Order: sequence, then structure tokens, then C-alpha cells
Amino acid sequence: MMFGTTASVGRALAVSTPPKTVTYAIPAKDGVQIDKDNDVILVRSLGSVYAFSLSCPHQNTALRWNEKDEHFHCPKHHSEYATDGYFISGRATRGMDRYAIKKDGKNVVVDLSDLKKDSDDADGWKNANVSV
Repeated sequence: MMFGTTASVGRALAVSTPPKTVTYAIPAKDGVQIDKDNDVILVRSLGSVYAFSLSCPHQNTALRWNEKDEHFHCPKHHSEYATDGYFISGRATRGMDRYAIKKDGKNVVVDLSDLKKDSDDADGWKNANVSV
């Protein structure tokens, strides 16, 4: 088939795309695990499991875990966050971004296409965890 010289190139928009999910074993005890390949922080704390974005919500700097003080820390502007992602102090203005998460047997499934921000969806953010 020939288009001729007046054919133009358009932009194709997908009708739907499958969500990108990643599955992790439920941590056996309270603690922090970091998956740098998928930019996910997995936390088990006080009977709940959370999946956070590795990036600070202020300016996307990779967050670090402060073992001594048991909280997350942004090395760029020194924002601090509790193990459940709540904002403690610093230049950020909201909590850590949480991914939608669900329990599947002895695993949790994290939906990397569904990021919850407490400033945009407080209820969705609050409920983005599973009980263990």
C-alpha cells in the first residue's frame, strides 16, 4: 500500500495498558527493604505493610533509611518521614508517596501504576497498606 506524498504521521494513543505490578514476599518481621530496580521501599511496621516510592516527594531525591532514629531522611533538603510515610519535618510539604498494595497469600502485590499522594487523595493514601 502506498500513501503518496501527503501522508502525515500521527500520534497513537493506547486504549489501555496493563498495570505494572511487582510482587514481594511479606516481610517476616518489622523492617525496611529497598528495591532500587523498581524504585520501591517496602516497609513492615506495627502489623502493616507499605510500599513507598523511593523518591522524596519534595524534589525526587532518593530517600535513605536512618537506622538509628528509625525514620526516612532526604539527604538533599533534610526532610524526615516516619516508617508509615507521614511527614515529620523538613522542606517537604506532604508524606511519602505510597503505591497501591494488596495481599495475595504470603505475598504483597504493588501496583507501580497507582501512586497515592496524601495531598491529592488522602483516603487513598491512608488505605494504601495491608494488615499482616
